[in-house]
Amino acid sequence: MYQLYDGTLKLSGCKRMLWHRLPIHEDKIQILTEKERNFPFAPPSTTTSQETIINMSAYCMENFQNEKRAECRNKLLRSLQKDGFALITGTGLSVTACNNALRATDMFFNEADEKVRRSCLAKDRARRGYSPLNSENFASLVGNVAPNDLVRKFRVGAVEEKFGQSPLHRPNTWPSCEHWDEEKASFFQKSIQDFYADIGRASNAVVHAIREGLSNIESLNEENLQVLSMDENISHTSILTLLGYKKGARHQGKMKRSLVAPHTDVGVITILLFDAGDCAVLQRANNGQSISRPEKNWIDVNLPNLSTLSDPVLVVNIGDCLSEISGGTLPSTLHRVQPLPGDVPRNCLAFFVGLAPEAELMLPNRCAPMSYEEWRKERIEKASL
Repeated sequence: MYQLYDGTLKLSGCKRMLWHRLPIHEDKIQILTEKERNFPFAPPSTTTSQETIINMSAYCMENFQNEKRAECRNKLLRSLQKDGFALITGTGLSVTACNNALRATDMFFNEADEKVRRSCLAKDRARRGYSPLNSENFASLVGNVAPNDLVRKFRVGAVEEKFGQSPLHRPNTWPSCEHWDEEKASFFQKSIQDFYADIGRASNAVVHAIREGLSNIESLNEENLQVLSMDENISHTSILTLLGYKKGARHQGKMKRSLVAPHTDVGVITILLFDAGDCAVLQRANNGQSISRPEKNWIDVNLPNLSTLSDPVLVVNIGDCLSEISGGTLPSTLHRVQPLPGDVPRNCLAFFVGLAPEAELMLPNRCAPMSYEEWRKERIEKASL
């Protein structure tokens, strides 16, 4: 055991009891709370300063003023136009709901037995249920060749009374009491379902703000933007993906390989929340730098520690569909996940916003409209060529 300058206690070596096979958790051996841990000579954060975080309360709360909305959407659009990424707060999500969902994610990936996770295997792992390590390859989304993703995933979607014929709609699968402790299984399902509902409402407000911002750009056709008029009652294909990263083989050596290779997201927008795990970092491509030196062309995407906040901060990034709807006004930026030297697993909640399968897209530079389902199929097929 050793300690960091801020007072955090760290474990190295075997992190399971030898005979009982129970995990030893670093968070349970700490003497100082997270708020008490600090190092006075630590460099200030530059990626999470208050100036860079956009307050979305004008769109996410019932009481609002038009001038506040204009200020909010202008700030959001400027950030998204520049980087394809933005940090937001004021979404109406509670710290408790976020903590519960992250705790449930940690329980599922780092405490539960593998048989619990494999009880959630589904026929279509790209849309529902558990996806093990090294079973997916996001590099293929941009037509590249790279090692499979070193991350475990669990996906849930909207709860529909009727599932149509579209492959974008699938029933959810959950760990059962047969494989997992009843209390843990119940907490996991409720926490994730509650977060799905909350983040869905927040995402609708974010898309609403983006649509209103784009409608003020003269070069864009208002008709093209109508598909973004999302409502809570409209069937959509948004997927919440739980992601679990832990220290592994790709953390070794001088030339550390990506845990998830550079890629873009396919849908409308992605909203992301992650904990303070220190074994991985999200990075986005710096569009302002030359691609001739890729090792210098990536910027870490960090979030303030959730335990220090009264209002969660989330990452928003643009997907390929919205980038095409906007005629490239909003870039769908390459991003990746890289290993860090820490030992604490990182847990993430990524909400990939989609549209109804039959939603009609009027896209610039296209002669005829097409459905969202047709567009997705074409987009993925192009990447495989």
